Amino acid sequence: METRDDAGYVPFGGGLLLQSVDFFTSIVDDPYRFGQIAAANALSDIYAMGGVPLTAMNLVAFPCSLDLGILREILAGGQSKIEESEAKLCGGHSIQDDEPKYGLSVTGFVEEDRVVRNAGAKAGDVLVLTKPLGVGILTTALKRDLVSEAEIEDAIEAAATLNKGAAAAMREFPVSAATDVTGFGFLGHLSEMLEASNVGAVLHRSEVPVWERAVSLAAEGCYPGGLNANREYLGDRVQPDNVGTEDLLPLFDPQTSGGLLVAVPTEWSAKFVHALEKHGTPAAVVGEVLEGSGIQVTR
Repeated sequence: METRDDAGYVPFGGGLLLQSVDFFTSIVDDPYRFGQIAAANALSDIYAMGGVPLTAMNLVAFPCSLDLGILREILAGGQSKIEESEAKLCGGHSIQDDEPKYGLSVTGFVEEDRVVRNAGAKAGDVLVLTKPLGVGILTTALKRDLVSEAEIEDAIEAAATLNKGAAAAMREFPVSAATDVTGFGFLGHLSEMLEASNVGAVLHRSEVPVWERAVSLAAEGCYPGGLNANREYLGDRVQPDNVGTEDLLPLFDPQTSGGLLVAVPTEWSAKFVHALEKHGTPAAVVGEVLEGSGIQVTR
């Protein structure tokens, strides 16, 4: 709790039993894809700790006024990702609500010497990000009919993609720290990692992958309310250096089922990025960990 790790854990069977939970309202119109994204998002906390998911339980809120066929599609989408993760579905719980909501409670496992926490980043480490930013901006644009699902298909597909490959790559290297990038945005989750590790960082904005149109849409005022909340919360902990406000917006954007942010020793960074790519996970080196505190964002 003190360092805001992605999952809770207790000693069990020679390792650590991991526990996490997440659910939310839909960010897309397709119920099957909604189920996939929500499940991938919930499973991500286990992967961020270097673990493997063991079991999952469905969490469902659904209005009686809607066709149950929609719910079947949501659950089928979630089940497809549970099966892909090789976890076992062990039931769940449902309630009646005015708006559909779906997610999972997930139990995982990691060997004690392989657990990856968000504390432990060291000065000199390289920062690696595994999914582009801006999905919150794009799905807000979708809700406002400024884009179609077809136009943002790549971002939706990425949100439905498990962080399984990234977790597998982490198990092959002595990474220092990791977290998944979700509701607090890239800079929010990076700030948590840095504070837990008592270090600072410099980011290279030109190296941070961002979905096409995310910057221009955000510049026009199309972004979720959580973006402003993230920006206000971080305040002067983020110091831009010759980087415009519009280019910073996607870095504050709340992500749904974002990628992993990993701090890895410099000497392992090239091999780690290669391993990520080998596991089907594109990755970008976006900055370095420094002595001190705060986040400097350069061009």
